[in-house]
Amino acid sequence: MSQAKNHLKWCIKKTKEEVKKGEKHRGISEIKPNIGLSKEYIQKAEHNLKVFLYNKEGGYYDWVISIGFYVFYHCFLAILSKFGYESRNQECTFSAVGCLIEDNKIESAFKGYVDFMKSGLDKEEHHLLPLREFYQYTPSIDVEKLKIERLESMCKAVIRDTKTIIES
Repeated sequence: MSQAKNHLKWCIKKTKEEVKKGEKHRGISEIKPNIGLSKEYIQKAEHNLKVFLYNKEGGYYDWVISIGFYVFYHCFLAILSKFGYESRNQECTFSAVGCLIEDNKIESAFKGYVDFMKSGLDKEEHHLLPLREFYQYTPSIDVEKLKIERLESMCKAVIRDTKTIIES
């Protein structure tokens, strides 16, 4: 069993245990596939892209990193909703998307988006999750405009490709 499948199995078990205790889960649960919810997540991703562009225009590049992360994340949640998952945990979300790729339920090309979240804006950068955390939780505000341009392009592409998955 792959690492992603082992992790997803653990995430689902964790959720069941939390729910059994009457707690709000912090993992991933299996739900009825919900295209309506998928479309709402796409709308949220598109909203995030508008906020991304607004902040980019204003020169708030440090915040653009965080917003770009959530464009991707809401696209991932849209995909999970289509295939019957609800996630409240980023690592569980990444594993579930990885499993959908492994099981050929979504195109293997989508792995590039998962890798982008993990490998960053260029080879010298941390993946997007720690990069987001760096700019969100430190006083640093300097981000190269070229990195923002690449992130914008990737955000537009992930929305486009997620819509294709949702509509198929």
